[in-house]
Amino acid sequence: MRRYVASASGVALAGVLLVGAARLDGAFAAPGAIDPSGQPSAGSSPVVSPGPGTSGRPGGPPSGSPGPGGPGGPSGGPGGGITEVNLNTGGSSPGGANTKAVATATSAFLATLGAAERDKVEYDFTDHKARQTWSNFPATVVPRPGIELSDLSSGQRIALSKVLRVALSPAGDRQNTDIRTADDYLRSISSQGGEEFGSLKDYYIAVYGAPSYVEPFAVQFGGHHLSRNLTYYGNKVSQTPQFVGTEPKSFTYDGRTVEPLAKESTTLFGLVASLTAKQRSAAQITSGTFDDLLMGPGKDSGVFPAAEGMPVTRLKSYQRTLLTAAIKAYAGDLAPAAAAKLMAKYNAELDRTRIGWSNNTGTNDEHSYIRVDGPSLWIEIINTRSMSTPDVHYHSVYRDKTNDYGSSRPS
Repeated sequence: MRRYVASASGVALAGVLLVGAARLDGAFAAPGAIDPSGQPSAGSSPVVSPGPGTSGRPGGPPSGSPGPGGPGGPSGGPGGGITEVNLNTGGSSPGGANTKAVATATSAFLATLGAAERDKVEYDFTDHKARQTWSNFPATVVPRPGIELSDLSSGQRIALSKVLRVALSPAGDRQNTDIRTADDYLRSISSQGGEEFGSLKDYYIAVYGAPSYVEPFAVQFGGHHLSRNLTYYGNKVSQTPQFVGTEPKSFTYDGRTVEPLAKESTTLFGLVASLTAKQRSAAQITSGTFDDLLMGPGKDSGVFPAAEGMPVTRLKSYQRTLLTAAIKAYAGDLAPAAAAKLMAKYNAELDRTRIGWSNNTGTNDEHSYIRVDGPSLWIEIINTRSMSTPDVHYHSVYRDKTNDYGSSRPS
């Protein structure tokens, strides 16, 4: 729905990009495509993974299906809903954005679309509720704005893939593919429901405003178990809110071992495992237990839970190294120059940051929950119950309290 007016600069830098698909020679591959190595691409029709609060059994319906949820239960899905907030452009970014390159790539993608396609893709930058529409649920449960990737040609998907290559680091781009490969794996073992999903069918692209260097725009890449919200304003960039997840946590697919959240989980669970008895007691979150993320989809008020856990100042040097590596696993998904500045920001705030855990702490224990909470930084990871596989799987969210959606605290 085209509603914005281009600025005098040629293109207003206002946009959100909602996408998700497999890569093939730098492009999004159609389901079942074969890459140059002769292996099926990650575009082979994925299945959605089980949502929280559902009982697990192999071969069940695709995950992501809504479950009851508790204090940290799913939002942005049925019964959760999205409350529109007033987003501004005053977020605190340390800079380093490659905005011109992203704007150029996004404009090139838009130029490949016909009038009817652009009418589906383009929205006002001020359409805050649409910008907030992301979820770990499939699009059949939480409809996304924009056009479905299956409605784009291969050439249009190639242009779209270039946007993501420019906006993300190689690690971030690779994680997108690995998360989608997990969905391919789920489809391959599912006995019911999996055929309705796919790497092109369940993912959408929407652009809010027209990209340029002089006005704010955002890029949101997302689908099941994946949402990246990248907002640009001149030299500033925000990559939050960011949701990543995977079911299963680790699996073999086409002869390759795949662990989409290997760095995030290894460092965070390793950090908690390294705590002494006194540290572990100090880090325990006592306000409650959780069955999913507290600040997941739909939690955009800017109000975060009261600080709990142990101050980072009580960590030993090798434990701080683990924490820094964990933060980089999230912040480092951004293009390298901006990621380096972002890490410098978080490192400067490290002594005012806390780590916490609740429920359990084992990588295979249900509802093991870990949190990193700083002046700007917010990270959660939790083991949630699975339906399509017998074991728990990861949900994780990364937010910047001072810069979500490129905005200062929403109102």
